[in-house]
Amino acid sequence: YGVTFAVNDNLSVGISRLDVDFDNAGSVEQESMGIGASYTMGSMSLVGSWLESDNVSGAAATDDSHTEIALSFAF
Repeated sequence: YGVTFAVNDNLSVGISRLDVDFDNAGSVEQESMGIGASYTMGSMSLVGSWLESDNVSGAAATDDSHTEIALSFAF
C-alpha cells in the first residue's frame, strides 16, 4: 500500500510499504518501505527518495537500502 499527497502545485510527498510472502518453507517475509518527495518549479524538478528492504529475497538478515536525489531540467 502507499499514499501520496500533493501539498501544493509544486510539492508532493509519499510513503509506501510492501510485504512479500514467499512460498518456500525456509524463506521469511520480505518487508520494504519507501519515502519520497518531489518539488517542481517551472522546468526544474528536484526529487528525493529513500527505500529500505529487510529480508531481501526471503533470506533472513539480508537488508538493503537505497537513497537517491535527482535534479532535472527540461528545455
